[in-house]
Amino acid sequence: MDGQPSFLEKVPASHVSAVDSSLRPSVSSIQDFEIRKHGTSVGSPEAHISSRLQVSGEAEYTDDAPMPPNSLHAALVLSKKPRARILTIDDSGARSSPGFAGFFWLKMYLVIGVVVADTHENAKLSARKVHVEYEELPAVLLIEDAIQANSYHPNTERCMTKGDVELCFQSGQCDNIIEGEVRTPQKHQKYVSHVLGLPMSKVVCKTKRIGGGFGGKETRSAMLAAAAAIPSYLLDRPVKIILDRDIDMMIMGQRHSFLGKYKVNR
Repeated sequence: MDGQPSFLEKVPASHVSAVDSSLRPSVSSIQDFEIRKHGTSVGSPEAHISSRLQVSGEAEYTDDAPMPPNSLHAALVLSKKPRARILTIDDSGARSSPGFAGFFWLKMYLVIGVVVADTHENAKLSARKVHVEYEELPAVLLIEDAIQANSYHPNTERCMTKGDVELCFQSGQCDNIIEGEVRTPQKHQKYVSHVLGLPMSKVVCKTKRIGGGFGGKETRSAMLAAAAAIPSYLLDRPVKIILDRDIDMMIMGQRHSFLGKYKVNR
C-alpha cells in the first residue's frame, strides 16, 4: 500500500537472510558393508521391504486411501477435568449441526464420546457443541501423592527377589552405594473386540507396512480404532477418524510413568 513500509523494511537487517532464496547442492552418500554370507540373509545388507516406496514418497498411508461410499468422519468429545463425575451430557447442540449423524458415549480415559458427521470439519464442529456438566473430584496426579494416599490399581503388586539384597548392602563389602529414582513408561490400551463385545477372531486389522512409527502406531492407536469402530458397527457405515495435532498431544501422551528406587554397588 502507498505510504506503508514494505515487508522487508519492517524486518531487522539481521533477519533478512531468512527470506532469501537459497540453493542447496544435491546430496549423495555411500555406505559400505562387509558382506558375510552364511547361506542365509543373516549378515547381508538387505533393504527394508518397503523402503523404496517410503523414501520416494510413493508409499500409501491410511489418509491416502479413498473413502468408501457412504462414509462418515468422527471427532472426539474430551473431558475437561482430570477427575470428575459426569452429571449430564447434552448433545442437542450437536444434533442441530450440519451433517450430524450420531453421538456415542464412550467413557474411555480422556474420551467421553465420539461424534460422527458427513465431513471432518462438521464432525469437529458437532463435537464442540456437546455440553458436559461435571462434579469435579479430587485428583491424584503424581506418583508420590498416590503413594501417600495409598491409591493403587487393585491386584497389580509384583515382587521379584533373587538372593538377600539387604544383607549384601549391609555386609560392608560395598565400596559405594548410590540411591536414586527412575521413571519409565508402560503401556495401557483397550482393543476393538472388547468395546464391541466380539471375539477377536471377528475383528480383522489390515496394515500396509510395519515400522517407522516409533511406537506411536504400535498400541496407542487401538484407542482410536475402538472410538471409530463403535459408530461404524452400530450405524453399519465406514467411519474415519483423524486427530488434529492439539488433540493428538492431549490424548495420546506417553506410557504411564512409574517410580523405581535403586541402589548400585560400584
